[in-house]
Amino acid sequence: MIKFIKACSSSNLFWALLLFLGIGLEASGLYFQYGLKLDPCVNCVYERALFLTFIIAGFIGFIAPSFILTRLLSILIFLSGSIGGMIIAYQHIQDVYFPKLGQSCPLKASFPDFLPLDSLVPWVFSPTGTCSRLDWQFLGLEMPIWIAIIFTCGLLCSFFMLVSEFVKVKNDNIILYK
Repeated sequence: MIKFIKACSSSNLFWALLLFLGIGLEASGLYFQYGLKLDPCVNCVYERALFLTFIIAGFIGFIAPSFILTRLLSILIFLSGSIGGMIIAYQHIQDVYFPKLGQSCPLKASFPDFLPLDSLVPWVFSPTGTCSRLDWQFLGLEMPIWIAIIFTCGLLCSFFMLVSEFVKVKNDNIILYK
């Protein structure tokens, strides 16, 4: 299994798939906003921003997956984006299903000063809704739960990819680097 994971992280195909997954997730968010008229809350906007890490990691990994530095950089971007996304997704679930008495999520995004995505690309990253339940479901699960599942899968995948980078596979024997 380690051999397979290591082979995946060294292939252009995996990184291209991650790149297209990120693009597809961003496009889905825009479809939900503009096609289905579901206004994004601040958590949705943060999750979209963290889906950009899938695109960035996929692009960097696709350029040179055989080089350890670009591969590690891509894996770390993928891992950090998945961790951040998972944290925001679980906060999103809490805000939607277990709101604190009299509180809701903020109505304005607070991106860092060096990357104010809500000012640079407001049609994508500006929240226009509140954290509330949606009528939309897929396979009986609502959007915040699907987003948490996506980021959790990304976390597991990137974690195992990172671990596989520090394991040497010789024939079918696994040797941990010292």
